[in-house]
Amino acid sequence: MSDGKTVHAYFEKKENGPFRCLDCNEEVIHRSGNSKINHFAHANPLACEYSQGESDLHRQCKMEIFRCLLADLKIKNVEIEKPIGTVRPDVYAVIKGVPVAIEVQISSLSVEMIMRRTIDYHQRGIYVLWLLQWTSELDKPRYAPRNWEKWVHACYFGRVYYWKQGLEVVEYTFEPSVKTIPKTTLYSKAGKKITVGGYALRSMRFRTPVRGKTLNLASDFGPRLRYWWEGGGIKVPDARLFMNNK
Repeated sequence: MSDGKTVHAYFEKKENGPFRCLDCNEEVIHRSGNSKINHFAHANPLACEYSQGESDLHRQCKMEIFRCLLADLKIKNVEIEKPIGTVRPDVYAVIKGVPVAIEVQISSLSVEMIMRRTIDYHQRGIYVLWLLQWTSELDKPRYAPRNWEKWVHACYFGRVYYWKQGLEVVEYTFEPSVKTIPKTTLYSKAGKKITVGGYALRSMRFRTPVRGKTLNLASDFGPRLRYWWEGGGIKVPDARLFMNNK
């Protein structure tokens, strides 16, 4: 905040400070540079959950989404880091009359934190889209999804949405990764013939990523309700999801 007004670092200047965080009311410092996007950093990094490890890649991603949504005249109330009670989505917008919170998950949030925010959005009547950063590793035969990727996959009915550029999002599903153990014949010290292998083993760590449609965030997504589900060690709460329904 500068002079009691809500501001965003991207549009602000350092000399307009001092600034305080909207969530914890602690001091934040305006930082800028030729190679970095303007941002606020907490003077005390432990003061607030929103100070935890935001990367420049995260800032670039949400700023690009914000700009593209803002340029679409059919989309209303586009805001970046809009404070909504106890949550502050990376980008907020009303798309096709639906209030949407877009959260860009790079690597910093735990599954517990993602669940808590998803529940909070649901209670406030807001539909959430968790977006992940696309990587070329997804187009390889085997991929090791992190815990929060597995959670997003379960939450969105077996789909994960990866942001590439602008409003372009690629849909993936994770299928089991199976390794074939070839049949091998061995002989014991006593000369007894032993046959081992000859079966398929499902990997616990890896999945086979299957690339789906390339989607437009503004035109190809819509609201969908998600009810409590639990399985495979994953819990998904009641949620309002913004996703591709086709």
